[in-house]
Amino acid sequence: MSAVWAASRAGVRRRRVQSASIAVVVALSTATLVFGLGLLAASRSLFDDAFAQARGAHATASFDAARVSADRLAATARAPGVTAAAGPFRTAVLPRDKGPMGPGGDGLLVVGRDDPGGPVDRLTLTQGRWVRGPGEVVLRVKPGGPFRLGGKLTPPGLPELTIVGFADSVTDGFMGWVTTAQVAAFRPDGLQMLYRFDRAKGASEVRQSLTAATAGLPMRGYDSYVTAERSFEKRFNQLIPFVTVFGVLAMAVSVFIVANVVSGAVVSGFRHIGVMKALGFTPAQVTAVYVVMVAVPALLGCAVGLLAGHLLALRIAASVAAGFELPSAGGAAPVLDLAGGAGVLALVVLAAVLPALRAGRLPAVQAISAGTVSRRGRGRRLQRWLLRTRLPVPAGLGLGLPAARPARTALTLAGLCLGVTAVTMGFGLQQTVMKITTADTEGHTSVVAGVAPRASGGMTDDKLEALLRAQPGTAHIMSFAPANVRILGVPSSLSAEAYSGDYRPFLGDSLVRGRWFSGPGEVVPSEAFMRLHDLDVGDTLTLQTAGEPVKVRIVGAFAHPDTDRLMLDTASLPAAATKDQPSPFSVILTKGTDPSDYVRRLTAAAPPGGLFAEPVRPDLGEGAVFGGLFLLFSLIICAAAGLGVLNSVLLSARERGRDLGVLKAVGTTPRQVVAMMVTSMAALGIVGGALGAPLGVLVHHGVVVLTGDMLGSGMASSWIHVYSWTVLVPPACAGLAAAVLGAWPPALRAAATRTAAVLRSE
Repeated sequence: MSAVWAASRAGVRRRRVQSASIAVVVALSTATLVFGLGLLAASRSLFDDAFAQARGAHATASFDAARVSADRLAATARAPGVTAAAGPFRTAVLPRDKGPMGPGGDGLLVVGRDDPGGPVDRLTLTQGRWVRGPGEVVLRVKPGGPFRLGGKLTPPGLPELTIVGFADSVTDGFMGWVTTAQVAAFRPDGLQMLYRFDRAKGASEVRQSLTAATAGLPMRGYDSYVTAERSFEKRFNQLIPFVTVFGVLAMAVSVFIVANVVSGAVVSGFRHIGVMKALGFTPAQVTAVYVVMVAVPALLGCAVGLLAGHLLALRIAASVAAGFELPSAGGAAPVLDLAGGAGVLALVVLAAVLPALRAGRLPAVQAISAGTVSRRGRGRRLQRWLLRTRLPVPAGLGLGLPAARPARTALTLAGLCLGVTAVTMGFGLQQTVMKITTADTEGHTSVVAGVAPRASGGMTDDKLEALLRAQPGTAHIMSFAPANVRILGVPSSLSAEAYSGDYRPFLGDSLVRGRWFSGPGEVVPSEAFMRLHDLDVGDTLTLQTAGEPVKVRIVGAFAHPDTDRLMLDTASLPAAATKDQPSPFSVILTKGTDPSDYVRRLTAAAPPGGLFAEPVRPDLGEGAVFGGLFLLFSLIICAAAGLGVLNSVLLSARERGRDLGVLKAVGTTPRQVVAMMVTSMAALGIVGGALGAPLGVLVHHGVVVLTGDMLGSGMASSWIHVYSWTVLVPPACAGLAAAVLGAWPPALRAAATRTAAVLRSE
């Protein structure tokens, strides 16, 4: 074994480029696999880890303070089955005004709480600090727009609040926190208890445990952690098809490249194998030498890939957690990391063992001559035919080189083809994600404006609309108001989004089928709603709202996984359904109009304090993370394909050292040698691009459609057909770029070889 180790170590040092290629390819393969496994593991543990770390409440129960005393609720913390409890906390609803009061249908539910910690629901501050005294509030929303540090909340008839911080919580049921002393100024009428139970495996167990703990106390309602968990899983499942397909592509490319690299390393070392056998190495020892020679750099690359993939999975999981407003991110599973690394190493060893066994059986004389004597007939006929054409001599010789090693050429071409497929799909998925991210009305809005709370100067909605239409740069204006409606035969209420004004440009391109509504009496539900109730375009619905029945006809469906969303014209509903809802105006500006300048001009034209207005920038955070993730996968796979080309050219140069020496002896210049070697791979790059680009388009279409079917939301046609020539040309050229860049370094090295050194054995 000492002789085997010595020979293997010498082989690693002698073949530095090849050893580095093996290490890098294995590192990229391992990182890709570990990252995919880590992200899939996080999809199962991310919510659970965040929930356990934050001591989230299994149930958040709300009570009427006039019917249940605080002492009676505090006693429920000691009920059988309750492992931890917090509260009772006094709650108040801050009424909404026409300004940007905050999320929620009727107002902002705030809780009196002096400490973000405690035995249940430990809050995570994301910005700012915790409340310290009267007049301060911490919100559970994403910072932005009117909700920023130092911003003001002005509930009508109640004290003004200053936003001093933002916090995340894994527990539903509230949107803000104030001090216990401050909540008394808001006329609190509710009490809230947070519970953790020893039996809370599902919705039914949570309900049973809560009923037993409260012992029949009258509740206003309760929120279960199961609802939040299912919502998170539904959104995270969007990633699974994409990650799975990229992982399959990465492993397929790795199979081709690792097999090419390792088998090529063995084949190019046949002369060395012959020398070892002449010195007395047994076939088993020869096989062991080459397996160890490949395993050493592979082990190093695997270690680097494990670390990189693990850290990348943690980083992306943290970004995804922030996008889902979770206070902490789950980590990748070490067992899966080790399993992924072991799988890649097993692949490398298998790829090394098969050709090494063949080498171990070769007679010594045949093995010694195999590395330096070119086999007659391999590609010679094709080269002679190409030389008789009008092609330059280097191009003719280069185009014939791939025929000399058809198996290696096939592996290299397969790697390039899959690399182009991955890049094409990555570009397409990035475009799809950005279209989905900006598909809602906010994604098409430039400025939002509304009548300010406690507006002075007689500003009204009608006056504001007239002012907006009179402003230079105004292209379209729309107002929106939510309304709760019911449909006969559907047990739960639905959220109807009522639009008025020039709403068509704001609705975007998220239609799965049919068309957008164009007037009263027409409705467009979500595709998930249509599939759940087995409806189709042309069907009629009877809505119950504000005590009146309204008949509407379905004219289309938009892509969304929510099963309770409808869109329609405001004129389709009774005026009473939306009269109490705030309806700020959304504005689309003409091309070239700066939103900030527009807001300044609009504010100056209105009475002081008469309106609020601000530019709108779509939240691309989650879309940018996913889009960057897809492009990163594409670049990793394409880089691995380029390394496969580098190794292929390096092996070809070594095997054809005698031929290159003869060519240089008869007058071939170094530039012509480089051109010949690069041309041989450029041809494969062009073929790989021609095959990989259409395949990438097909895979992209299949993955996007599959994702829509899994979520039940469908996918809009514009989200599927995202490719144009400007999008398709760069990935199609990726095969050529990878081939040329991968072939260039070994081609320069081959051109620099001295003729005398190559032909000294002749």
